[in-house]
Amino acid sequence: MQTDYGNTDNNTRVAITVSENAPKLERFAAEQLCDYLEKLFGVRTRPRSSVSAEAETLFLVGNLDADIDIQGAAFPSVREQGFVLHRVQCQGRPSLVVRGGSPRATLWAVYELVERWGVRYLLHRDILPTPSTFRLPDIDIVIEPTLPVRQWRVINDFACGPESWGMGDYRPVLDQLAKLKFNRILLSVWPWQPFLHYEVKGVKRESATLWFDFHYPITDDMVGRHLFGDEEEFWNPDLPRGASYEEFTAAGEQLIRNLIDYAHQRGIECVIVATLTEFPPEFAPLLKDAQEVHQLAELTIVPSAETDIDDPALTELATAVLRATVDTYPEVDYVALGMPEFRQWSGLYERAWEALNAKYNISSQRSLDDMLTAATQRSAYPGGEERALQEVKGDIVALYFYDRLLNELHALKESRRPDMKFIYNSVAEELFPLLGNLVPHGWETLNFVDYTASRIVKRREVLENVPSREHACSLIYTLHDDNVGLLPQLATGSLSELTKDLIRHGWAGFSTRYWLIADHDPCVAYLSKAAWDEEVKHEEVYRDQIRAVCGEACIDDMLTTFREVEGTTIALEAHGLGLTFPVPGMLTKHWTPQPMSDELVEDRQGYQRALNAAYRAREKAQPSGHSYIDYWIGRLEFGIGYLDMVAAVRRAAIAEADGRPAEAIQQAEAALTTARQALEAYADVVRDQSDRGAIAVMNEYVYRPLKKKIVTLQKG
Repeated sequence: MQTDYGNTDNNTRVAITVSENAPKLERFAAEQLCDYLEKLFGVRTRPRSSVSAEAETLFLVGNLDADIDIQGAAFPSVREQGFVLHRVQCQGRPSLVVRGGSPRATLWAVYELVERWGVRYLLHRDILPTPSTFRLPDIDIVIEPTLPVRQWRVINDFACGPESWGMGDYRPVLDQLAKLKFNRILLSVWPWQPFLHYEVKGVKRESATLWFDFHYPITDDMVGRHLFGDEEEFWNPDLPRGASYEEFTAAGEQLIRNLIDYAHQRGIECVIVATLTEFPPEFAPLLKDAQEVHQLAELTIVPSAETDIDDPALTELATAVLRATVDTYPEVDYVALGMPEFRQWSGLYERAWEALNAKYNISSQRSLDDMLTAATQRSAYPGGEERALQEVKGDIVALYFYDRLLNELHALKESRRPDMKFIYNSVAEELFPLLGNLVPHGWETLNFVDYTASRIVKRREVLENVPSREHACSLIYTLHDDNVGLLPQLATGSLSELTKDLIRHGWAGFSTRYWLIADHDPCVAYLSKAAWDEEVKHEEVYRDQIRAVCGEACIDDMLTTFREVEGTTIALEAHGLGLTFPVPGMLTKHWTPQPMSDELVEDRQGYQRALNAAYRAREKAQPSGHSYIDYWIGRLEFGIGYLDMVAAVRRAAIAEADGRPAEAIQQAEAALTTARQALEAYADVVRDQSDRGAIAVMNEYVYRPLKKKIVTLQKG
């Protein structure tokens, strides 16, 4: 490789050296360092494989060739994810070794160095300091992660989530996640989505859809119409709308392959979900007593409660899904086997328990009666003790089924990845102590305790029960809950408490859960730091980000904004589940002749206090920070407006119930005006496809139904 050296203000020549045989990711790390040197210091250079004779300062990136002479270099050993930034002399010149225990760790070393030059990484962009004279930092550090699993969920569901993202949306976020040292993505795919084709006994899959088959037309009268170009319906930009099943699925599979490939280019592992007990309805004739799934839109079929645990048809269907998954995506690093959100296949749990106990002696850890009794104590869990009991029973059946399929029948023996490693996903918490017996060496668990972070904090003692010494255990971290919905949310304080617990109890890490992402720059910055430094405090990270983006003068006011949003988030996680859940009925459920609750009134006040502080911060912010604060202003104006709309809708419903039609119309029209203003405030600060999806969803489920209701009232 040739090198074009540029001069800094003090005529220092800088060179980047990387091994001639370096892997692609290590070469990419060197190129990234060159790019940042130019952005920050005006130094123009490219990587080369030999040490420059002209350069006065050297960066030695990755594992270098043996003939490069580095004086006084006694490098500490690091594990696969660890990295070193170490000042040395190379041929008598000041040099910095930038090296990791693997190519991706070398990339993280580069990003750590760049961050120490003042760059900050947000989810959508970098924040660069004012360009300055080049300086080689006097640094000597060795860094190993405290939490080696730092996973980011992709695909998922809903138009307001990453199900709507194409690669044009994913690439910049994956770039930023690599800079933030996230090391996995979880491809959370659903059985009704267009990402996997298979056939069983001559029955071919022939149906697929997006976001539960809901639809969001783009019309000229909608709020935020300018956000959608010439689209007729909101849709994923990489998938064909109105195409045949074959074309739709081919495009879906290509999107997943593109995601896997791009993530690997950034040193990010890939985990894909395989759902082995839930199928599109065309397979119902193969499964005796198949039931519709008890879930939104009921798009798939599942075994009935009494389906035999060794049912041959179910085994064949599950095997087909699993083989199709690994044969379609052999490049993935893990397959996650999830538990259904609502367990319906549970009737034969006692038989499954007996079989597992005979093989693994699980009763030595905990008896079946004890686990069932413990489940009845989960009364505050959404769905209460009945749902908790059903989870325990259903998961015993599923664990037996998975174990038999993988470890006895060897379902992947003839596949392209017979060596695939697995992750058991979302096993009921009462079963945590058994997983040390049930999970094979090298496999992992991804654990769900509750829908939101603050709800887990209230029962944090559960986190002590995982067998973290036997296998890697990760916890699902909700950044933004779909049950609370589309209102502003920030959960960093709660996640900070959980992170301390994970480290204390030896957990491997976390996996994010979210729909919108643009609220969460401060939270993700904290997670990025806490995974490597258990002493870091989340408000320290907040201060650092605000200072870098907006300037010193507005730190206190933006901290007030974040605290108020966090306080309101915790409150909503207690009483607001379902408040703005993005489904049909989102607005109409509020048309009830009762005033808005005192709790929601206080939530509105919390958002108002946050907004007032954001306005004060903007007056003090440096110009480069205005867009950062403006986003929060728009989101908070939206949140306040949405709650004001709910209050007006309820006043309209009261007037209608009391036989005052003119007042009902007046209040409904006030609600419509407030809804439009709230959506306009949000539309003005949209950052990404999730935000656009949220606008499309609310037009369909809030704005249009309210207009329709007014017409109905006017007709009398």
